[in-house]
Amino acid sequence: MGNVSVSELRYIVGPSSYDSVGSKAMKVKKFLQDYFPSQDYLRRLGVCVFEAEANLAIHTTSGGDLLIVIYNNRVKVVAQDTGPGIPDIDKALTPGFTTAPEMARQLGFGGGVGLNNIKRFADSFWLESLKRGTTLVFEVWNDDSTQFDY
Repeated sequence: MGNVSVSELRYIVGPSSYDSVGSKAMKVKKFLQDYFPSQDYLRRLGVCVFEAEANLAIHTTSGGDLLIVIYNNRVKVVAQDTGPGIPDIDKALTPGFTTAPEMARQLGFGGGVGLNNIKRFADSFWLESLKRGTTLVFEVWNDDSTQFDY
C-alpha cells in the first residue's frame, strides 16, 4: 500500500518571487497535518519543501514546478525548471557555495545551504541538471524511528 498515491499538489514558483517564498511550503504542511500528525515529520518535510521552493525562485529564469505526491507513508517532491542548470553539482552541494544573485542575498536568501538541507533531512535525494534545466526529486518518509538533529 506504500506505493499508492493518496493525493497530489502542484505549484508554480515564479522567478525572483522572493516575497512569496515559503508560502507553498506552508500550504503543504497545513494540508498534510491531517495525513501526518507528527510535528517532527512535518518540520523535516517543511524544511525540504521550503528550500526547493526558494531554489526555484532564486535560480531559475522562468520559474518552475513543484509537485508534491503524497503516499500513505511518505511524501515525494519533484522540483523542476527549464532554467540555465547547475554547472557543477558537486560545488552546489558544498555548504556555503552559492550562485544566488546579489538581490536574493540582500533579502536573506542564497546562503548556499538549500540543497544541503534537503539532502540532510530527506530520506532519498536525486538531482540532475542539464543546460536546459534542473530536476530535483526527494522523499521524506514517515518513519517515527528516524532521528534527526536540527
